[in-house]
Amino acid sequence: MNYKIVDTFPNPFFTDKKAPLISIYQETSRHLPDNKRDALVFKNLIKAVESSLKEKYSKDEIQPLLEMFSKIENESTFWSHTIDGIALFATLDECIIYHLKAPTHTLAVVADSFHIKPLIQYHQFMQNYQILDLDGQSFQILNGNPYQVERAELGEGIQTTKDAILGTELTDAYQTHGTYGGASGKSTFHGHGGKKDEIEIDLERFFRRVDSIVNENISKVSKLPLILLAPIEHHSLFIGLSSNQYLEEKGIAGTFDTLEKDELVKQLTSYAKNTFNKKVEKSINQFHQFRSDEKSSDQLIDILSAVVDGRVETLLIEENKIIPGKIDPIHKKMIIKKLSDPEFDDILDDLAQFTLDRSGEVFILSKDKMPTESGIAAIFRY
Repeated sequence: MNYKIVDTFPNPFFTDKKAPLISIYQETSRHLPDNKRDALVFKNLIKAVESSLKEKYSKDEIQPLLEMFSKIENESTFWSHTIDGIALFATLDECIIYHLKAPTHTLAVVADSFHIKPLIQYHQFMQNYQILDLDGQSFQILNGNPYQVERAELGEGIQTTKDAILGTELTDAYQTHGTYGGASGKSTFHGHGGKKDEIEIDLERFFRRVDSIVNENISKVSKLPLILLAPIEHHSLFIGLSSNQYLEEKGIAGTFDTLEKDELVKQLTSYAKNTFNKKVEKSINQFHQFRSDEKSSDQLIDILSAVVDGRVETLLIEENKIIPGKIDPIHKKMIIKKLSDPEFDDILDDLAQFTLDRSGEVFILSKDKMPTESGIAAIFRY
């Protein structure tokens, strides 16, 4: 039995899996000597998992899983490549692992459903962007999110420099020039314009071509938000002429070569949080607006029934609230029991999983941002 490193969420792995289902979250360290202790923390988490599994499953059933955990524990290359945390999910014969770029609370859960609320919360800020890194001579595309930024590979044949796109000649001269000013003998442009006008015209031509190239070959394919990264003096010109519907109104001053990578990631984090906050604010307003028509609710039993029926469009859950137990989807009811039981997890977590499985949206919010005191709120599709 081997594990697989993944980064996409939601992931098909979480669908239709047979119990027991193991969920492990662990904060990790990026550097020596701290990351040497990570394997020991993992070992202790596995002991807790093993103890819970032995309550319901035979030694032979769980042995392949425990052997894989032992392999991970002793795999030095694994622990030397972790970042800020891991999220591990396993059945008796499959295992996936996420490398997290943000700290997480250390936790191990054995149940008949995966514990995914922390993973939802991690990924709800994982807005992907494309960045147009542009100066007066060339452009490139970067792929980025609040955790990383990297150069994108462009399609074969896409030109990226001003010379290649426009040719090496400037705009045909359209001005006359003569000499005046006494004995200096200097040639001065006059008439319809000057050299500066010619350069500005070519810059605008270059930007229009870049906008068209990026729009047709990149944005319309990815449909991702596009952020301009350019010297501040280019922002108004490019954004003003762009016809790219995916281009953000506000750009970032600088270039990829001059801006610190951490600063660029920080800027993307700000973009992602603003986007997330707008979506949450919209959902909260809808929740209050729809209450009178019974198209939203904060009552757990009503939400449970709607989730099972696939009627929940948006689900809001308080981040640290746990209701031990599980959902009985056939009878649309809750079964309350302790988390230590290897068949039970968190009812709110189960509701989140059901909502995602039925193409709903889930937000994990801090208590002060929740629109209700119950720790849960739902907006119904109908």
